[in-house]
Amino acid sequence: MKKIFRTLLLGLTLVCMSILSVNAQQEVFGDYTVHYIAVNSNFISPEIAEQYDIVRSPRNAFLNISVIKNTGGTGTAVSATISGEKANFIGQREDITFIEVREGDAIYYLGQFEFSNAENLRFNIEIQPENSGPIYPLSWTTQLYIN
Repeated sequence: MKKIFRTLLLGLTLVCMSILSVNAQQEVFGDYTVHYIAVNSNFISPEIAEQYDIVRSPRNAFLNISVIKNTGGTGTAVSATISGEKANFIGQREDITFIEVREGDAIYYLGQFEFSNAENLRFNIEIQPENSGPIYPLSWTTQLYIN
């Protein structure tokens, strides 16, 4: 029961952050829609952070990426191979390691990183849906703040 509550709480937290955040975005690649968001780790509860080994700190954030296969008017979460990096505007780069999280029918990927206040970051991610076929490049820039 406790695990179900945590799962629902994480899902609700991530949905709310996606709805409220200007950083929540999506990109369509053929039959796949990729949803992605950069989130300051202080926005999640200590319990959720502990469950997913997310370091909560004003200078830590994470990416949440999910891949949905669009079939017959509905979407189904699919596994993917995801790799990537973050870079700041002075050229400093850092690889981001992603972990896969499966909760019921949901599949998403979390990758943690550190940042400086008001830092403009460029994310360069490669996504291979269903672990085969084409690799799609996903890039975006966002600014994160310490709170």
